[in-house]
Amino acid sequence: MGDYPTAATIPSESSGLLHGLVVRTTVLEGGKLMCHNPQAVLRKQVINRTFISTIIFVSFISGCSTFGPVTQTGCRKRENLDPKIEAAIDGFRASVPDKMSKGKIPGVAIALVDNDGIIWAEGFGYTDLKRKIPATPDTPFHIGSISKTFTATAVLLAVQDGLLNLDESITMYLPNFKVYSRYEEHPEQKITLRRLLSHTAGIPHETVGCNMLEITDSFEDRVRSLYETWLKCPVGQGYSYSGAGYDVAAYVLQKVSGIPFEQYIKERILDPLGMANSTLNQKDIRNNTNRAIGHTIGIAEHPSAHGLLGAGGVFTSAADLARFAQLLMNEGIYEGKCLLDESLIDVMLTPNAVVNTPEDEIQLSYGMGIVFSRLRLGKEEIDTRGHTGAGGGYFTHFEWYPEYGTGTVVLTNRVPHSALYDLAIGRRLLEKGLVAKSTPVSSWDCAHCVPKWTAWPKHNPSPYKPQWKKYCGKFMLRLSGYKLKWWAKLALFLDLDQYTPRIKVFEKDGYLYLTESKLMASITHDWQVEQKLQETKPGLFFTASGSTLDFRGEIPTWRNYRLRKR
Repeated sequence: MGDYPTAATIPSESSGLLHGLVVRTTVLEGGKLMCHNPQAVLRKQVINRTFISTIIFVSFISGCSTFGPVTQTGCRKRENLDPKIEAAIDGFRASVPDKMSKGKIPGVAIALVDNDGIIWAEGFGYTDLKRKIPATPDTPFHIGSISKTFTATAVLLAVQDGLLNLDESITMYLPNFKVYSRYEEHPEQKITLRRLLSHTAGIPHETVGCNMLEITDSFEDRVRSLYETWLKCPVGQGYSYSGAGYDVAAYVLQKVSGIPFEQYIKERILDPLGMANSTLNQKDIRNNTNRAIGHTIGIAEHPSAHGLLGAGGVFTSAADLARFAQLLMNEGIYEGKCLLDESLIDVMLTPNAVVNTPEDEIQLSYGMGIVFSRLRLGKEEIDTRGHTGAGGGYFTHFEWYPEYGTGTVVLTNRVPHSALYDLAIGRRLLEKGLVAKSTPVSSWDCAHCVPKWTAWPKHNPSPYKPQWKKYCGKFMLRLSGYKLKWWAKLALFLDLDQYTPRIKVFEKDGYLYLTESKLMASITHDWQVEQKLQETKPGLFFTASGSTLDFRGEIPTWRNYRLRKR
């Protein structure tokens, strides 16, 4: 998913949901092979079919008129708002249908929140295109990598209760946990919850056979499939986004608390905050006919649930997520009750790692389940906190602006699209100067942050050996749990570089190389093109950035994704 966690780009642990098939797609028309971008393909699939009904549901809440043709449902607006802010909200509400139309988004739920609660919340469009159930502020959406913020909060609650220590080796909690590293001996002994929650443990993003390409219902299987895999970078020396690392942290909490992780989240976070439309329970998710259904170009049906609980297991509504945001905005206090000590909120909201490279326009850092961003709005740079999630047919975001005491929640049931941040109403209010600074906040300092991991200086590519010929060829990433549309199946069958999730291994200039298809850039977010491989054990190869190609088992793997030779 993947969703990665930046405030300006998709992130998510859910990167595996055939984002490649949403980049470009090849279809057959009139006996001719045609290449289309996603927007054109989608138009071809929905010719003469409107996926926004013209039926208008009239709101019974004063001041919440509707704007056709998109259905708007459950509008909630705080009474006695400043007229200028209310006018800005209404103007924004009127713009949402157009933003949805441009992004081809079936359903949206938005909430504007401050330290005192929800200012405005509303649903637009539908939970899915087939049944046309209106989306509301109480409709559960899968929030992908925003779940990591819940996981980090849950771990800190266990620290508060004396169950866990952020800086203890996780082998104290999981004695059988073992991973390998080409950088150091016994790396698992250096892995701590602090490093797992800040993506600085070196854990790879995915696990073998239990990931977002090959769905599993079992949380335990997901974690155990990571055992004895290889780290991407040295422990504590680089930022490398890892959904698997968050699942390990959640599993530690489950083992020590003695109750299922989803139950711990419910008892310690969801219930105290009154988040009645939120859950991680897989059965409850499947049985909820009112939940939003994910939509992805090329995929006819997604798995309804999965075992990536710590990395991306939460289903929640816009109104519920606004409550959670309010807890963080108020430094652990909700409706006058302290749920999480301020000192632990400070730990969560302290940057540990640099997310991007110096040449990137937007500065991004990572705390524990929280992304820090300096966002330029007009002539001013605004500090934000939050997270983004993407995958499974959902694209979601929440952020708040500490100096202004205001935040935004945006949930959509389509991925990808370019409208997510345009739907963040808080940004619009700040741009217009309608929200005044209310709290002095020190700008975040990343002087001691771990840098983003890019490459190992000691990488030493191995000269080509004749016996490596058996490793050369094209390899598809295995996929299970999804139903593809016919034209997506055709794109895979044609095996075109731009449209197929695969790698190619080949000999060149006396070395063994690996290159990923262009589609893989949107699956792994770390595109590998003509990377020289270093063999560290017979059949085990690494790129300079630490990605692993392993031919030692019956089924070869790349980045822990299982492969099938074409």
